[in-house]
Amino acid sequence: MMKLNKCRAIRVLPKASLQYLQQLGLRIVISLAVVLLIAACANIKRIVPLQKLTPAEVDPRVSFIDKKEDLEVETSAIQSIEPEIVIASYERLLTRGNSQIRKEALHRLADLTMRLAESKLAVTNQESLQQLSLAVQQATFAKAIMLYQQLAIEFPEYEAIDEVKYQLARAYSLNSEPESSLEILDQIAITHNESLSYLESQFRRGEAYFVRKDYQTAEKAYTEVIQKGVTSDFYDKALYKRGWSLFKQSLFQEALNDFFVLYERLLYQQQAGQMKNKLLADLIKDTRRVISLSFYNQDGAESIQAYFKVHGKRSFEDQIYDALAQLYIEQERFQDAADTYLTFIKQYPVSLSAPEFHTKVIDIYRQGGFPSLILPAKESFVVTYGRNSAFWLKYSGKVIDDLKVLLKLHLDDISRFYHAAAQKSKKPADYLIAAKWYREILLTFNDPQVDSQYRYAMAEALFDGGQFEMSAKEFETVGYNNPQSQYSRDAGYKALLAYQAIQYPQTATNLEKLLPSIQSGLKFAQTFSTDKQTPQIISRVAEQQLSIQDIQGAIDSSELLLQSPVAISNEQKQRAHIIIANGLFDLKQFAKAEVAISQLLKEVKLTTQQRNSFRQRRVEAIYQLADTAKSENKFAEAIALFLKVKQLEPQSSVAINAHYDAAALYLQTEQWQLAAQLLESFRKLHPKHALSQGIPEKLALVYEKEQNWNKAALEYQRLSAEQKDPQLAREGYWRVAELYLKASNKKQAIVAFKKYVWDYPEPYLLAQEGRFNLVNLYDERGDFEKRDFWRQKIIQFYAKNTNKNNTRTAFLAAQSKYQLSEPLFESYRQIKLKLPLASSLKKKRVAMKKALDAYNSIAKYNVARFTTASTHKVAKIYQLLSSDLMSSQRPKGLSEEELEEYGFLLEEQALPFEDKAIEFFEVNAKRTANNIYDESVRESLDALKKLKPVQYDKQEQLEAMNAIEF
Repeated sequence: MMKLNKCRAIRVLPKASLQYLQQLGLRIVISLAVVLLIAACANIKRIVPLQKLTPAEVDPRVSFIDKKEDLEVETSAIQSIEPEIVIASYERLLTRGNSQIRKEALHRLADLTMRLAESKLAVTNQESLQQLSLAVQQATFAKAIMLYQQLAIEFPEYEAIDEVKYQLARAYSLNSEPESSLEILDQIAITHNESLSYLESQFRRGEAYFVRKDYQTAEKAYTEVIQKGVTSDFYDKALYKRGWSLFKQSLFQEALNDFFVLYERLLYQQQAGQMKNKLLADLIKDTRRVISLSFYNQDGAESIQAYFKVHGKRSFEDQIYDALAQLYIEQERFQDAADTYLTFIKQYPVSLSAPEFHTKVIDIYRQGGFPSLILPAKESFVVTYGRNSAFWLKYSGKVIDDLKVLLKLHLDDISRFYHAAAQKSKKPADYLIAAKWYREILLTFNDPQVDSQYRYAMAEALFDGGQFEMSAKEFETVGYNNPQSQYSRDAGYKALLAYQAIQYPQTATNLEKLLPSIQSGLKFAQTFSTDKQTPQIISRVAEQQLSIQDIQGAIDSSELLLQSPVAISNEQKQRAHIIIANGLFDLKQFAKAEVAISQLLKEVKLTTQQRNSFRQRRVEAIYQLADTAKSENKFAEAIALFLKVKQLEPQSSVAINAHYDAAALYLQTEQWQLAAQLLESFRKLHPKHALSQGIPEKLALVYEKEQNWNKAALEYQRLSAEQKDPQLAREGYWRVAELYLKASNKKQAIVAFKKYVWDYPEPYLLAQEGRFNLVNLYDERGDFEKRDFWRQKIIQFYAKNTNKNNTRTAFLAAQSKYQLSEPLFESYRQIKLKLPLASSLKKKRVAMKKALDAYNSIAKYNVARFTTASTHKVAKIYQLLSSDLMSSQRPKGLSEEELEEYGFLLEEQALPFEDKAIEFFEVNAKRTANNIYDESVRESLDALKKLKPVQYDKQEQLEAMNAIEF
C-alpha cells in the first residue's frame, strides 16, 4: 500500500450534484463535503499497481479457429455409392488424354479425397476406422494436397482455380501444415478477391496471423472481410478479431471503434432474439471486457467520456463504466473505480443506474478502507437524489420507493453536520453553504411577512459563491416584490451586476445572455426613475436590445432616455438619436428614416465615417421606397425615386443599382428609347459591373421591338460570346443568324449561319436547317459553287445521322441530291451521237451511268416528290438514248438500201431503251393508285400517251385521274 501524492478524493461529488445545488441553493452540502474530504485526504490509502494491464498480457476469450476435434461432418452418402468405384472411374478419366476431362476429373478426385479424409475425423478409435471402406481408410489430406497441387500446376488458368486453392489451404490446415496453408491463403487474398471462398480465406488468414502475433497483417485480413459488408457470416467475427488485432498494437481508439460497432450489433441480436447461444453471450461479455481494457490502458473514465462525446451517446454507456470500474476493483484500484462511477453520475445524474452506482461508490470506500469518504459520499447521494432533485422529479413509483430507503439511511447520518458547517466557514466557497441555510429558512418559514433581509443575504451569498443567475433572481425578488424595503434599491442594482457576471455556455445565444439583464434594467428604470444611475442603465439596455435585434425596444429605450427626469450627457443624447434613426431604417420605415437621417446629417456632429454611413443609408431608404412603389405598380414614381438615388449619390453601389432598375422599368413600361439610353449609358459607365452582363439581352429586346434587326443581332452576338452556358450560347448564335436573315443582311447572315453550323453540329436537325439557309443565301447571291458545297454537306450529314433523321431532313437531303443530279442529266443530254458512233456512244453511256446512279440514289430518302421526279428523269434518260440513237449521224457513202438496213439496226438498238423508258414512266403512273399525282407523275403519263396511246390516251382514264384528290 502506498500513499497518494495528490489526493483525488475531492472528485467524489459529480457535476450533477452541483447542478442540483445551483437550482435549489444546497451548495452548503458540497462545501462541507469538500472540507471533510480534504481533511481526510492524508489518511487515504489504496493499492495501485505500478504497471497497467498491457495488451500483451491479455488475450481474447472467444476463439473461431477450426479444430479437428470440433469438426462437425455431415452424414454423407459416399459409402453407399462405393467410393472405390468412383475413384477408379476418375483415375481412368485421367488417362484419356483430353485436357478438359482430365481437369474436371482431377478436381472431382481431389474433392472426393478431401471429403473422405474429413469423414475420418469423426472416427474416435482404430476399431471404428477399420470398419470403414478401403477408399475412406486410404484417403488422407496429404493425398488431397497432392491432387490439388497437381491440378493447380497443370491447369493454372482453370476457371475454378480459386476454389481449388481454398480447398488446398484447408487440406494443409487439416494436415497440420499451417505455414503451407497460410501461404495458399495469401495467394487467394492477392489474386481471387471475387471468389466465393474469398471471405472465409481472408478470415482464416487473419486467424493464422493473429496466432503468429503478426497483428498488422491479421488486421488487414480482417479488414478485407469487413469491407465486403454486414451480410457475411464472418462480419461480426472479423470485427471482433480486428478489434483485438488493433488492441494488441495498442491502437486503442481504432480498436474501440470496431468493438463498439460489434457490441451494438450483438446487443441488438440478443434483444431481438436472433441468437440465443453461449457464443453470443461470450462475445458480448468478452467484447465488454476488452472495451474496458482499452479504456483502462488510456485515461480510464475520462477516456470513456471523451469517446462518447465524440461518437455520440449510447444507451449502454452505464455497462461500459461499470465494466471499467469492476476491472479497477479487481486490480484493487478503489479510488479509480469510484471515480469511474462518479464520472458517469456527473454526466448522467438522472440515469436509473446513477443511484446504484452511487451506492457502489459508498461500498468501494468501505471496501477500500476510506471511512472519511463515506459520509461525504452519502451527503452527495442525498443532494443528488433528494426530494427536490432532478432525479426525484423525473421518476415515480417503485424507483422512488426503492430510493427512499437509501435516502432515509443517508439523511440520518449527515443531517447533524449542516448547522455547524454554516457557522464555521468564512471562505468564498462556503457562501454556497450559507445560501443553502438561508434557503432552508425561507422554505421553512414560508410567510409573506418574513423580512427580505434573509433573501437579500442569501442573494449576496449566492453571488459570492458564483451562482450569479440564482443570485440575480433573488435580488429581483427583494427589489421589486417589496419596493418599500430598505434593501430594495440596492437589490435591484445588484441584480444587474449579477446578470452581467453570469458565465454562459458557448452555445448560449445573445438573447439568452442579455434578455434577463434587459428586463431587469427596465424594471429598475421604471421603479427608480429618479436614481442617478438610471440614465446609464437605460443607455446600456438600449445597446443590449440592439445586440439581440430588438430594434423597436432600442428605439423605445432611447426615447425613454431622452425623456429622463435626470440630466443626460451629450454623448447619451447623440447616441439616442443615432439609434432612433438607424432603428427606423432597420424596421423598414423608410420614409421616416429618410427624414430622420436628413435631419441627423444637418444637426448632429458626426465623424466622416458616420456621415458616409448615414448618406449611404439615406439613399438605401430612397431605393427601398422606389422598390416599394415598383411593387405597387407605381412605375412613374418608382422611376423618379431611382433617378433621385442616382442624383444624390452617383458613385454609390445603390446608385448603380438604381440606374439599372430605372432602365428595367422603362423596359417594363415599353418606353424603348429611354430604356435604350439608360442601358447604353450604364454599360458605358460600368462596363465591368456584373449587371452589364445582362444588358445585351435587354438591348436586344429593345432593338427587336424597334425592328432594328441589325443592332439586335449585334447584341445577341455579344450576349452569346459572353455566355458560359453552351446551350444558351448556341441558341444565341442561331438567333443572330435569324436576325441578319430578317434584316436581309445576306453577307452577315452567311457569316452567322456558317459559324453556327461549324461550331454547333448538334442538334443535328437545326444544323441541317442552317445548311439549307446557306444553300438559299448562296443561291440568291449567284455563288453556285458554294451553294452546291452546302448541298453536299446536307447530304453528307444526313448519311452520318441515320438515327436522327426525320421527314424534314429527308426532304432536304432528297432535294439537295436531286438538284445536284440535274447537271449530270444536262451533261448527258448534251452529248450527241456522232460518227464514229461507238466512240460517242461510249461517252454518252458513261454520262448516262452517272446520271442514273445519281437519280436512283434519291429513292432511299423516301420523299415522294423527288422519288417521282427522279423516276421520271430515269425514264427520260432511257428515252433520250433511244431517241438519240434513232437520230444519230449516218455513215456517208451508203446506198438507200444500206441506209434502210442501218436504220433497222439502230431501231433494234434503240427499242430496248424505249421499253426501259416506258417501264419507268409506268412506275410513276402506277403511283396514282396510292394517291400520288404530282408534276412528275403527270409528265410521265403525258409521255406514255405518246409512247403507248392505245393504253394511256383514253378519256375515261383521264377522268379517273382528274377525280383523284390531293
